[in-house]
Amino acid sequence: MFEKTLSDLVKGLRSNKRRESEFVSKCIAEIKDELSGKDKSQQVKANAVLKLTYLQMLGYDMSWASFYIVEVMSSPGFAQKRIGYLGASVSYNDDTEVVLLCTNMFKKDFSSSQQYEVGLAINCLANICTTDLARDLVSDVVTLMGSNRAYVRKKAVLVMYKIFLKFPDALRPSFPKLKEKLEDRDTSAVSCAVNVICELARKNPQNYLALAPLFFKLLTVTANNWMLIKIVKLLGALCPLEPRLGKKLVEPLTNIIQTTPAKSLLYECIHTVSVGMTQHLAIVQLSMEKLKGFVEDEDQNLKYLGLLAMGNFMKVHPRVVSEHKIMILKCLDDEDTTIKHRALDLVSGMITRKNLQDIVRILMDHVTGAEGAFRTTLVDKIIEVCSANGYAAVTSFEWYISILCKLARMPGMSNGRQIKQQLMDVIIRVKMVRPFGIKSMIELLEDDEMFSQSSRDVAAAEIMYASAWLVGEFAHFLEDGSHTGVMKALLS
Repeated sequence: MFEKTLSDLVKGLRSNKRRESEFVSKCIAEIKDELSGKDKSQQVKANAVLKLTYLQMLGYDMSWASFYIVEVMSSPGFAQKRIGYLGASVSYNDDTEVVLLCTNMFKKDFSSSQQYEVGLAINCLANICTTDLARDLVSDVVTLMGSNRAYVRKKAVLVMYKIFLKFPDALRPSFPKLKEKLEDRDTSAVSCAVNVICELARKNPQNYLALAPLFFKLLTVTANNWMLIKIVKLLGALCPLEPRLGKKLVEPLTNIIQTTPAKSLLYECIHTVSVGMTQHLAIVQLSMEKLKGFVEDEDQNLKYLGLLAMGNFMKVHPRVVSEHKIMILKCLDDEDTTIKHRALDLVSGMITRKNLQDIVRILMDHVTGAEGAFRTTLVDKIIEVCSANGYAAVTSFEWYISILCKLARMPGMSNGRQIKQQLMDVIIRVKMVRPFGIKSMIELLEDDEMFSQSSRDVAAAEIMYASAWLVGEFAHFLEDGSHTGVMKALLS
């Protein structure tokens, strides 16, 4: 009898698309026979596990075969052992009972003279590690970190992160050994150690502040862009905790920003400046110049990242960001909605008493052509920047009421409640603007288009309510002879 290979299984699935469940059930029955047969060779069982692994990836359960996978994992042949470890990596989880049977097998393979067998075991441990496995195997993995083979050392360093997650008590006694790997003679092992420490530091950077000198040394000597990204990211997390570190980083980061052709590394350096080195104006200005290139790039991802980083600088250096306001406002014309929203977020920080009217005029032009949710967001932003800090940037309330009235007259406006609240707030609180404000409210009440719109649009009705209330409250500002027209409008 000839067993089906993985290739046969794949071909069978393709030719039985309409009867897939029936075909798979038949295949699983054959696989069970191959695994349970006493006269079956290890190669046959390995082939059966390989087919099961493929079916698991398609969504079929193979948990029933967990014990057979252990059997294949213990095969003396590398080809069969590799299939067993693959099956375990794909199917085992914290609830798999036979995982405990793997402890001694891991210990055995960790001591193998073949580095690729050791690598197989480490890879599998990273995927199926449980609290019990982590506790029982941590000493073996720490020993492997001192292996004379770089291939084994780097894998052992990486799997330590998974062990720390499952068994945190292992971190303190094994950390000195991990720290040694930062000065390993092999660059890949150093890179792995940097990666593990960076991931650990994301949760609590304070614990790794003492490593800052060592990482600073690596920053100045390594040419590996991937490692530099990780180091810069870690140092960026440490900068807010140690202000003197930011001053030390100015020179090396300036050098990287000016020379690196790698966009990923450049962005990480700029991001570090934006979160922990904003007190150093020279490098902030350099970063902003580089971000200008990001925003002007045709790549939408780079444009978005550029605007995102500018948002960080806006919190501390709004004037530096405002120097690029024309470029930022142009992003409101972008086809990508996320980029338009990100550019709009920057507008708030650029507002001053001098430029408010110019920026609002540009935003009003965009409201006219905008649709849907972005149009609503644009109107909200106009109201937000004008009313911020008690209308601190508004130099003319007549102008602001005119803007609100223009917004009110735009068909399909969904921000009626906000416009109503602003009209009432300004006219009630600012005495000097009441004559102009009441005149504008009368014009809204007598506007046939607004009246027609309010009968079918809740937002327009909200605005008309505010207009009517204000005219009634401040009726003494009505001009002589206008009472009759106003009453007709109110009664209608």
